[in-house]
Amino acid sequence: MQHRLDTPEDCKQSDGNVPDAPGQPEIADASAPVPQLPGFAAQLIGQRMRSMYETIAQEPVPDDLLELVRKLEAKEQSK
Repeated sequence: MQHRLDTPEDCKQSDGNVPDAPGQPEIADASAPVPQLPGFAAQLIGQRMRSMYETIAQEPVPDDLLELVRKLEAKEQSK
């Protein structure tokens, strides 16, 4: 069974409170190591992104966009 990584419980601090988002991002030390996701998390994110983009790529191109491309192509050919 897979564990969801996007639930509010994953974001809670040990006292049960959800942490406040900082106003300004902290400037990272150039020598500090870059944090990496555990392998299973990176794999799960990759699978979900591929699934989402595969669905989007299979959708038809909207007619309005096709018409705009045709107009731009016609304008380029008339130059």
